[in-house]
Amino acid sequence: MRSWRNELKRAWTIGIQGPNLALGWGLAVLLFTGLRLLGQVPGWSVAGIALILLTLIVGAWQLTQLTLTLIGRRPAAWQSWQLVWRNKGTWLFVELGLIILTLPFGLWGLSSRLLVRLPVPAMWVNAVGLHRRPVGIVVAIIYVVVAGYCLLWGPRHFRRLTPQISHPGTWRQMVGALLVTAGLTLAWLIWAELFVGLNWWWGPHLGAGSARFLAWGSLGLILLGLLLVTSLSIITLVWSWCGQPSVTSSRSPRRQLGALVGVIVFAAACISTQAIYQTPQFSPMALISHRGVDHGHGVQNTLGALRYVSRQHPTYVEMDLHEARDHQWVVLHDENLATLAGRNVTPHSLTLAQLQRLTVHENGYHDHLVSWSTYLRTAERLHQPLLVEIKTTPADSQGMAARFAREYGPRLAADHSAVHSLDYRVVTQVKRTTPQLRVGYITPFNWVAPSSIPADFYSFQRISVSQQFILAAHQLGAKAYLWTPDSRSTMTRMWALGADGQITNELSRLRGVSQQRPAANWWAVLQNFVFSYL
Repeated sequence: MRSWRNELKRAWTIGIQGPNLALGWGLAVLLFTGLRLLGQVPGWSVAGIALILLTLIVGAWQLTQLTLTLIGRRPAAWQSWQLVWRNKGTWLFVELGLIILTLPFGLWGLSSRLLVRLPVPAMWVNAVGLHRRPVGIVVAIIYVVVAGYCLLWGPRHFRRLTPQISHPGTWRQMVGALLVTAGLTLAWLIWAELFVGLNWWWGPHLGAGSARFLAWGSLGLILLGLLLVTSLSIITLVWSWCGQPSVTSSRSPRRQLGALVGVIVFAAACISTQAIYQTPQFSPMALISHRGVDHGHGVQNTLGALRYVSRQHPTYVEMDLHEARDHQWVVLHDENLATLAGRNVTPHSLTLAQLQRLTVHENGYHDHLVSWSTYLRTAERLHQPLLVEIKTTPADSQGMAARFAREYGPRLAADHSAVHSLDYRVVTQVKRTTPQLRVGYITPFNWVAPSSIPADFYSFQRISVSQQFILAAHQLGAKAYLWTPDSRSTMTRMWALGADGQITNELSRLRGVSQQRPAANWWAVLQNFVFSYL
């Protein structure tokens, strides 16, 4: 075991300091920095496409150099270029595979910058959103199969990339490399969280300028740690891919090593400056009560909860509608009443009158289901704007959304209320029928360009949202609301992303967060940055 550790450390040293490797690492850092900086602006550009292609080429060249160096070949730079060009088709396939495999893990901070540019037909987006569970399971199975194949057969299957390898790595060696990579990532995460904690503890006691500067310096150190961990992880994986050969010492010229250090410091300074000084954050927010409740007072989507929460004057009370068997609307979220009413029935199996006789229980309270017309009339009497979510099921009547828009669209628009839905067909039908009404799309997860699904606003699922999706919405002239942050720390992080509003079950807590001094919360910017790399 000690011998293995010594060999790994030697591989790390040679992998960074070997001939021309320092130059390659420096080029790679500059290109990734460019992608990170340019990727802050949504949309495609000639410069962005050229930068992506150049990054792929340099990445293939550096990995080829690294492989040959670790097996003792010490190649000249032109020999590595020649080998890459000879296998350009295979390299393209391999690199696209690496991008797909690393997307769920942040793609070194580029994941959201890529996905927010992905154009997909609205019909496909809607199909995935409405069938997200089976689609998610299928995607997960495919991912595991592909990752397992790469782990078991990758070193042998793609041996043509570097035919000089005499003993490709085994799956045990690859698993060991992945464990080392996981350990390095954990060490970096602990390092990063120490700086997040420092800013959380010390930031509130500093002036605005000092707190911002502390965040800038902390972010630079976090990035330096990330670049070190990333390079060591790549060397570990390539070393295992090559069968963990013994390596002999060799070094790049001192000027290349000095240039590498300078490039890394420059990259950290640029990215930190953009993240802290040049991106919008801590914007004024809309305060939106999810299902009309606050801190468990009352039963969701009932008149009692509405009357209670309206005293806090939220920007909107978000609530849900289902169509009943008689084509009337009941205020209800769940597609089955087993949880709230102890009845294994669906809204479509009962008439509105039957549904209104049911008693629902939650949070120690009880109340009755209420019709949409009664709920709307009560909200209007309280001068409370609503954010209406129209739920859909296969049992809905034909033209349900358009009929709802004809009956209630002008009234909701006059009330300064809005409508949103997980079903993009509802979004388009309601907007077409009532153009003056604000209509939004709810994203179950964020994986395509918002321009693929045009809407007046977006209700982004907060777990997979990023600043790039919010900026992309703003570029379309649309607001970005996030659902459903409930803890103070999550609310603060979403605020730091520049969200236009948050849909929460803890309205009074969100109000308290929005009234904080932004300078006291730079830790949230750092935390969002760390999460973007995971």
